[in-house]
Amino acid sequence: MFHSDYKHIIDRLPESLVKRACERLLHHSKDPVPLESISRKSEQIESYLRYTLEVYENSLNKKKRKTMAQKKLLHPRSWPECNVFSTSPAIYVTDIGVQTNGTWPEALKHDYEEENNRQVMNELKVLSQHLVDYNKRTYGKFMEDIEKDYREQVTANKKMRYEIENLKMQLLEAEKELASMKSNSSH
Repeated sequence: MFHSDYKHIIDRLPESLVKRACERLLHHSKDPVPLESISRKSEQIESYLRYTLEVYENSLNKKKRKTMAQKKLLHPRSWPECNVFSTSPAIYVTDIGVQTNGTWPEALKHDYEEENNRQVMNELKVLSQHLVDYNKRTYGKFMEDIEKDYREQVTANKKMRYEIENLKMQLLEAEKELASMKSNSSH
């Protein structure tokens, strides 16, 4: 199809793009290229193939950057720093001494569990707020754009409904007028 000197370009393009490039050259609206000319060496064809390759590689690079950005967003290290669980050791002092062996008196075990549950709940609230803030920063503009598009579509739909109702009324009036003219002509 293309001249063999362009093999270094064509080999870097998917087969579908090579076929599409040939079709575009053959069926160009202003300056179609005959099939015989496509298989010959030409500066115009070479520059077109180079341009096609450049567009293709740019689209691949954009996809790679987008994929990398998405992976970075999903990667936990990209989330804001938040110490949910404290790393400092806890020492519990009771009226019977320091507890270290895990054999808690039953009353103190209950207090310890309540305190631990309360602390975990507070830390979860902090983490939850961090995640909400992070999502607002990350997706806020995106959601605003979606809401704006939605409002514009709702407005356009309302306008279209109004126009349709208006056209229906005009059609009914025209049908009445036609029926009136028909009945007058039959008399």
